[in-house]
Amino acid sequence: MDEMKIWTGWADISATGEGRTICSMIATAQTEADFRARVREALGEYFERGFDVGQGLVRNGVTEALWAPAVLDHIEANQSTGNISASANLHFNFS
Repeated sequence: MDEMKIWTGWADISATGEGRTICSMIATAQTEADFRARVREALGEYFERGFDVGQGLVRNGVTEALWAPAVLDHIEANQSTGNISASANLHFNFS
């Protein structure tokens, strides 16, 4: 059996220029396909299709906008101790 690993997915979506959605999920899964299935379950297929995915805890403009540094530090420090699932999204509409 494959070992569980931390995966990070994120998206920055702006369809019409009047709105913007940033979203991310950090979770344990054996494979990227398993992680994407968790994303679809938590956030829906629309967001999952737009996700960039990296193995491990990824810190970037999206993840750092959605979570406090202490949260990301805690996930990083405890990534080998069980099941982790965190998801967040933020939507703005300027129309």
